[in-house]
Amino acid sequence: STAGSRKPEADPESVGMLTSMGFTAEQASAALQASNQSLERAADWLFSHADDLASAVQAVQSKASEGSRPVGAVDPSLSDGVGRYQLIGLISHVGKDTGCGHYVCHIRKDDRWVIYNDEKVALSAHPPFGLGYAYVYRRVDFAPCG
Repeated sequence: STAGSRKPEADPESVGMLTSMGFTAEQASAALQASNQSLERAADWLFSHADDLASAVQAVQSKASEGSRPVGAVDPSLSDGVGRYQLIGLISHVGKDTGCGHYVCHIRKDDRWVIYNDEKVALSAHPPFGLGYAYVYRRVDFAPCG
């Protein structure tokens, strides 16, 4: 095995934190490897694989022995950097609760906000940005290759 294909050693302090939560050192090390040594992501990985943790650990260990990237690791050749995004729409609810009322959509059009409320379409002077159920963004600094 070459130095470039060796798996990074898990931080003993991170392994200790995860084992204090009831996981074995082997499980903690595999989780850290699968999550690019991120303690928070490793804890999430362990809990999200709790139903079949033994198989998940074995899969990580198998990948490591093959010299490939850990499960869940990002392929660096796919990274196009940090992006900038602009909010172009949101869906919000009008009514006292989700059982009463309906959903409306606010869309940014020509640098103004428009509300779509069933058949009524009007300018939206004060869109409820903090009350959205779903937000739609457009990347503003993306230049496609080719």
